[in-house]
Order: sequence, then structure tokens, then C-alpha cells
Amino acid sequence: MKNGIGIKQSQGVGLKGRVDPKIVLFSQILQMASTELEQAVQSELNENPALERIDDEREPLSREEILQHLAPQEVQNHDESRESYRSRPNDDNNPDWIDFASSNDSLWDHLRGQILPALPERLRTLGLYIIGNVNDRGYLACTPEEAALDTNSSLEEANEVIECLRSCEPCGVGATDLRDCLILQLRQPSNESEHLARLILRNCWDELVGRNTRAIRSRYKVDEEAVQAAFDVITSLNPFPGEGFAAHSVTIASEKTVGAAPDVHVSLDSYGWIIEIPGPSPLHLRVDKVYENRYLDLTGKRSSPADEKRHVTVFVDRARQFLDALNSRRENLARIAKYLAEHQSGFMKTGDYRFLQPLTRAEMAKELGVHESTVSRATNGKFLQIATGEVIAFDVFFTPALRIQHMIEEILRYEHPDRPLSDKDIAERLEAKGIKIARRTVNKYRDRRKLLSSHRRRSA
Repeated sequence: MKNGIGIKQSQGVGLKGRVDPKIVLFSQILQMASTELEQAVQSELNENPALERIDDEREPLSREEILQHLAPQEVQNHDESRESYRSRPNDDNNPDWIDFASSNDSLWDHLRGQILPALPERLRTLGLYIIGNVNDRGYLACTPEEAALDTNSSLEEANEVIECLRSCEPCGVGATDLRDCLILQLRQPSNESEHLARLILRNCWDELVGRNTRAIRSRYKVDEEAVQAAFDVITSLNPFPGEGFAAHSVTIASEKTVGAAPDVHVSLDSYGWIIEIPGPSPLHLRVDKVYENRYLDLTGKRSSPADEKRHVTVFVDRARQFLDALNSRRENLARIAKYLAEHQSGFMKTGDYRFLQPLTRAEMAKELGVHESTVSRATNGKFLQIATGEVIAFDVFFTPALRIQHMIEEILRYEHPDRPLSDKDIAERLEAKGIKIARRTVNKYRDRRKLLSSHRRRSA
């Protein structure tokens, strides 16, 4: 009997002792935040002579150098260039769209200030969603069908709000592409040149791009001078109406976000989601060429010096495993970010917690075909930058109560100051939005967010 127990114990110890060091390394690297990972990489570089960093000593090309090769006309310093036109003083009585941009507002703040007061309350959630889908160039990155589906609205309501957006300043915002943006800016032509420019944009885009003035003259029965005047109008338009807010919006976003470096960047452009994993990458590291070549020479040679073979083999294998672990970390983070972008698109586009859908790590792991511990290690203590530029903790997606807490904050933000809402009123409003919770639960969540009771809000 004692022998039996002894055998079982020794087997158990033996099994524990045979844990694959590679799996341990992969787990350790996966759970590291970007700052910890950089330290781990530097430590490995110091300890492992078979691992080296790839240093690119070439200076990156400047924007001017790129344009000089790809679009030399963009860097010509002629008087009638688009930039020189935009820099001219505005002598007429019509204010330039930039005058509407408050120095303290981002593009999205600027749009919210114009759209939300003009919408009935039932369309404000839809309005916030659509504003959140405007990219930093001012283009709308979602279709009316997507907006309607994600907000449980009708297609007619989505088109109504988008049309409201397209009437906002800066002129051209809410366009779907460059051509649409330029046409929007000529929605109300004030002279013959602008009228002709609008017709050219609508009906002669290929001729415009090809500078085929003959075809345009023939179609509209005008002379060369009229066509050139229309071309001048078009080149004076702003192709990226959100551009004037870009530098400031980054600053504002950083003031509102968590003071942590994001481990994943998720952004959106006209082609779809863009996922970037900052920090150390296998592309920045490699096995030292001398060690790699010596490793190949020693492999299979029985007469090789044992000490040298052991030294080279150990460090080359260690370097390869470290690179594999780095690559595995990036792949797992990218898959998780892609899953969130697809399944939490409303929140990822707008940062509005009302669009946050209930989710658990176990559900995500099952969908991705990985163990729950993999998702847990990949997300615990890490941060994600969403399309608005806001940096949030991954834990936000796995905290069901957080969505309701933020919705309560939103309800109280718009309550009448002289008639503050009771917890029962808040519960009824949440139920109208499809969330059924008890009054005491509202009280508990309100306390967590340090929100005053209705009596104290009235007194305040």
C-alpha cells in the first residue's frame, strides 16, 4: 500500500517536472503589457548573444520627398496652388468654416454641438453613433444600413440624421468619398463658375481627373476660360474638411483617456478596421547571423566540440523560442482586437457605452477556438485604443454592469435640473431601452459612480 502511494507521488512529481519551458515562456510573454515586454526584450538581448536587434539606420522619407516622387505637382510653389488659395485672407463677409471650430473642441465635439440640439430625443442615440463614425478627415465611415442596424433604428431615420450631418460645418463633412465631399461644398453654387464646377464633379469626373477640357467644353458649350475657372473653383475646395481639427483632437482625446500606453491600436478608415500592435516585434529582432550559421555547421557533426555545440544550440533555440513567443503574443492580441471590432463595433467606433454588448472571456475564447486562460492572459492589465482615440482597459468589455452605469450617467446628464429623476424613474427609462433592472440596483450602481440622489441633486 505504501509502495503504491509512493509510486503515485513520484509519478505526479515527474509529470509536473516535464512542463514544456516553451509553453511557460509563451504564457509569460502573452500576459506582459507593452512596457514590461520592452524590458523583457532588452533583458533577453543582454543575456542571449544569439539574439540581436535589427537597427534601421536610414532616416524615414519626409512627406515632401514622397510627394516629389509620386505627385510632384503637389509640391510646386505656384501662386494658384490649393494651399496658397487656402492661405489667402478672407475679405468677404462669409466666414470661413474654420471660424466655427472652437479652439477647445474636437471635430466630434463640434459636430455634436450642431447636430444633437437639432434632433428629437429619440434620434440622439443614432446621432451620437453617426458622429462617432466620422473619421478624422471628416468622411462618414458607415452606411445608413449599418447605422440603422447597430442602433435598432429605421433606415429612414438613419438617412435623416446623415442628411443633418451633411448640412453641418465644416462644409463637406459627412461625405462618403472625395468626389461626394467636393460636391457637398458646392451644394449652393453662387456664380456660374461654381455651377459649372458642380456639374463637372457630378458628370465629368474622369474628364476632370484627366484634365480633358475639350470634352467638357463640348458637353456644356463653354469656352476654355470658363472651364479653367471651374477647375480653379474645384482645386480651391477642401478635400479633407476634418483636417483642421486633427492636431487638436489628438490633444483633447489624450486628456480624456486613461494615463496608460495602449497595447493595441484599433482605428477605422474607408477600407475597414486597422489593427496595430505597438512595441517589440519579431520584425525588429532576429537570430544573430554568426550564431545561426555556426548552428547549421554544427548540426549533425559528431566530431564537433561538445561545449561549443551546447553553447550555440542552447542560445539559438532560446532566441527562436523568444521570437516565436513574441509572434504568438501579437497574433493573439490581433485576433482579440479583430473580434472586438466586429462584435462591439458600435462601441469601438463611438466610445459610447450604450452600444457595449454583454461579453465574457469564456464566450470570446470559444469563438476564437482558444482556452479561456489565453484570453485572460492576453487582456488582463492591458489597454486598447479605440477608433475615437480614447484609451480604455480591456476589462471594460467584460464588465456587464459598466454599460448600465454609464447609461445611468447619460440619463442624469440630460435630466431637468428642477425635476431630478428618482431611481424608479431611471429604472423605467432603462427598461424603455431594453434593460430591466430593479430600483435598488439603480441605487447601487448610482452609488458606485458617486452620483447624488434625486433629493441631493435638487438641493445642489
